[in-house]
Amino acid sequence: MRLEIVISGGILRSPGVEAPFSTALLLCDGDKKILVDPGGYPTIGALQRRLSELGISVNDITDIVLTHFHLDHAFNSVFFPNARIHIHPEWKTKSVDTFGEILGKAYRMVVEGWKEVVDLEDGMKLSGSIRVFHTPYHSREHVSLVLETDNMGVVFVPGDICTTRLQYYDIIKGYRKDEVAWFVLEHASTASYIVFPHDEPLKLERE
Repeated sequence: MRLEIVISGGILRSPGVEAPFSTALLLCDGDKKILVDPGGYPTIGALQRRLSELGISVNDITDIVLTHFHLDHAFNSVFFPNARIHIHPEWKTKSVDTFGEILGKAYRMVVEGWKEVVDLEDGMKLSGSIRVFHTPYHSREHVSLVLETDNMGVVFVPGDICTTRLQYYDIIKGYRKDEVAWFVLEHASTASYIVFPHDEPLKLERE
């Protein structure tokens, strides 16, 4: 399975506004086209442009894997009419009405746009190349992924439990020693790359 980094994530800031946008990944294996975390509104144009450059139509995407149900990761899932949505079932326990009138409506719009929802479970292997780990430290439905790819080797996708290179460096320097830190260290030790949700990917040097 070939991996393309469609968009590298980050955070846009201005006085009174913080707009995180997620890294978006594309996994291709024959007719199967899988998007991981297609992102949110700030990256709609970039997502369209990059998929076009790769020769991919919105109708070609067969599956979308969400690390968790936050709009900066999940909103753009509404633009792929043929895609099955893979997400941990704990997302169903969220009450979007508590998010407020505007945000609540945005979350409902996303769910109503989904064609089919498939549960991600801890320890499962999706499409033979995507290992799922339930890591509910950022949100109750959050999962991290380990991808086995043909072109980038083993790729660790921690999701929002480790959002940036800076957070990763804090972990490897020993500033954090909680469950998240041990999980990140374990899976980084066998990976060729870490793909952060809000930063550039990091190639891991091996001695």
